[in-house]
Amino acid sequence: MSSSSKKVWGFDMSEARWSAFKGKNMFDKRWPHFRRERLFIYQIAQTISIGATIPATISLSKYRNFRTNVQEFALAQNGLKVEVFDNDIIMADILTLTFCAFVSSLFGLEFIMLVLWPSRTSYPKWYNRTRIILPVIFTIGLLAASIVSTLTVFTHSGFITGASAEEQEQLTTFFFRPPLKYMSYPANVVSVCFLWVAWVCAVAATVILIIGVRSEMNDNRDSPTEMPSPASEEDEKPTNTNECFEEPLPS
Repeated sequence: MSSSSKKVWGFDMSEARWSAFKGKNMFDKRWPHFRRERLFIYQIAQTISIGATIPATISLSKYRNFRTNVQEFALAQNGLKVEVFDNDIIMADILTLTFCAFVSSLFGLEFIMLVLWPSRTSYPKWYNRTRIILPVIFTIGLLAASIVSTLTVFTHSGFITGASAEEQEQLTTFFFRPPLKYMSYPANVVSVCFLWVAWVCAVAATVILIIGVRSEMNDNRDSPTEMPSPASEEDEKPTNTNECFEEPLPS
């Protein structure tokens, strides 16, 4: 197979090795451009963002089922066409899931690229600008999701129309989970707590990403030639090529 056939979007796939995920290769101090710090913070931001989606998913599923169950039960038992208004918590959960997915995907991709192709630091200007702009937008979106979710959970409640107060009480007693008072549902509170921690981590990851990208850009501006291949820097930096393996690879 030719060397050109091993490249995908300019990335040499022959350099991608599972051994790159070993701690000694990932966090070696000799790699420049704040690589260790970036890998560490990216992992935290990605993990916490994914964690925030778990209670949000539970909340979204429960409140959607609650609406369906109440409406179907009221119609079947009493012939009532009731409406359950819990759109605010559902929209807050969707906003949470959307921006947490964006943040975890973005920093997950950056993490993978740093691990597998650590010596690749030269990118087109449009791509570097995109790398800087996207995390800023996603972090702002995550902040909006955190604010909306906090206000919704701690100041709002759902309600039912189309039934008397007594019938509403019967419905909410029978379908007591999740409660119409959002603050009383643990999944909602946990989701908000995770969201704010995820936002703080996303801010830190965005800052270190911008610092790292600007460092790469400045380095490439001062040295416009392409970085030497990892194999030629065997004695100076750890690599993801065959030389970094403890066991030799077949030719």
